[in-house]
Amino acid sequence: MMLKRMVQLVAVVASVAVATAAQAQKAPIRQGFWFSGGLGMGSLGSDNGSSRETGLTGDIALGGTLSPKWLIGVGSSAWSKSEQGGRLTVGTLDARVRFYPSATGGFFVTGGIGAASMRVSVGGISATENGAGAIFGLGYDYRVARNASVTPYWNSFAMKTDNNNANVGQIGLAITLH
Repeated sequence: MMLKRMVQLVAVVASVAVATAAQAQKAPIRQGFWFSGGLGMGSLGSDNGSSRETGLTGDIALGGTLSPKWLIGVGSSAWSKSEQGGRLTVGTLDARVRFYPSATGGFFVTGGIGAASMRVSVGGISATENGAGAIFGLGYDYRVARNASVTPYWNSFAMKTDNNNANVGQIGLAITLH
């Protein structure tokens, strides 16, 4: 009886190992064009502000695949909030890289530099300041199809102008296509 249970246990473990190995061989790869777009919440802080403000955020990026570990492209991240008839928006447009430490894993680190702007509008009057921007982030692609993922992410993006510095921490959920 003990030998029979041991054989069954070995059979189950072996079948799980074979299934895992087969799945790893069919692991999705990153190749060609890629796109990622998501929405979330973020917290804005600035040199001219005394506290952080919470608002809606968005992130969109697209580009090409250099290798299963390296993606390059362009992206834009934005934060926006309306209050008492006015709207404040901070955003970046940047060149980005995405690095996946594992060629078949979902975890990635992203970073980029480019331009940024801050826009304040009240009624029909608006003012915009432009400057330099940068982004750093982390995410994980949870595959839902061979070339599609649901991607939770955290980004921090910042801007610097002649009159103000601002930074945003954002957490969101994106759809990523490879």
